[in-house]
Amino acid sequence: MRAPTSEGTLHSRLACVLQRGTLVAVTVTAVGMAAGFTTAHLLATVATMFGLLMFALLPVAVLVVAAHHFARKRDRTYLVLTAGVLVVVAANMLVGSAL
Repeated sequence: MRAPTSEGTLHSRLACVLQRGTLVAVTVTAVGMAAGFTTAHLLATVATMFGLLMFALLPVAVLVVAAHHFARKRDRTYLVLTAGVLVVVAANMLVGSAL
């Protein structure tokens, strides 16, 4: 067996965030959609919207995990690039919500 490399560790962490985040988002969305068949319409709406919001925020979570990894490894180049992408995403969210 090979020893885990820094790149392999990052890839496995990102894969874990995506897999678990997708599983949770699918579960929450499915609960919301199933609740839509009952009389709990408010719960259905909230759960479905929250699940969809979780899907939309998964790429942001991946960027945060990557930035944390680069900060721990003291890789300033990739940390600055990742932070720049996070700033662009945050600005896009703010501008998009203001319209």
